[in-house]
Amino acid sequence: MLNDSIRVFLTVAEKKNFSHAAKALSLTQPAVSFQIQTLEQYYGTILFDRVNRNITLTAAGELLKEYALHMNKLQSELEREMQKLTGKVKGELQIGASTTIGEYILPRLIGSFKKKYPEVMVSLEINNTLEIAKSVLENSLDIALVEGPVTNSNFIVEDFLDDELVLIVPPTHPWANREEISIEELKEYPFISREKGSGTRSVTEKAFNKIDFPLTNLKINMELGSTTAIKAAVINGLGVAIVSKYAVAEEVRLGKLVVVPIKEIKFKRKFIIIYREGKFQTQAANKFLQYLETQKEYI
Repeated sequence: MLNDSIRVFLTVAEKKNFSHAAKALSLTQPAVSFQIQTLEQYYGTILFDRVNRNITLTAAGELLKEYALHMNKLQSELEREMQKLTGKVKGELQIGASTTIGEYILPRLIGSFKKKYPEVMVSLEINNTLEIAKSVLENSLDIALVEGPVTNSNFIVEDFLDDELVLIVPPTHPWANREEISIEELKEYPFISREKGSGTRSVTEKAFNKIDFPLTNLKINMELGSTTAIKAAVINGLGVAIVSKYAVAEEVRLGKLVVVPIKEIKFKRKFIIIYREGKFQTQAANKFLQYLETQKEYI
């Protein structure tokens, strides 16, 4: 029971907000408040100063946080050493992924990893690159796969896959039978973009800027938060878009979408693996990193 309360306490201390902590833990806000009250009653002191919606750790809270993090590290080390001794790999593995990787690449990889290590409890958080990187920095995630580049010096960064973004149109579009189009022709039709903060949006903007063609040249009529939504919009004739080749492979194969090259530009990027420098990695996290390395050539 106390371990549960400590876990809740650390999440509240990290998020600095009860409702955000409740969302991260998939609990109700009253349940989070109850766990904190339990700890405060147990230790006979106040752990958080609460001023309006802002919360900060008291001196007692800072002390508990220091020891709780140390206890977590020791627990993880113990689990890893025990697993080495017994040859079993188990425990929790919290993975993060930016939208394209999380929706179109990771599900199959996690499924086959679970078959190999069935006692590992895997959770997957999908969001845009900016939010996933933030969660890794806050130690909410063990490992993340995102659309690079990520330059924060607190990350260990490893290459995972080469990707290319491609222009997609519906099969009824005037460009569908073209071998290629010019960059200037992109101004002619409504364009559907990913939201700010996404890796796809960032790569697209940077590539356009390099050839002095800012994104503002386009008739952006929608900004959508997922590649799935963008594909549906394009299929229904609401505009054209630029997305990962991995995201549209099935629709292109079925003839629902057509890839049209742009003469003056290629959108190259890397999918990368990131994790927090200095963060203790469990046996499950290490095994998953090793597993990803073996799967690169099969994706």
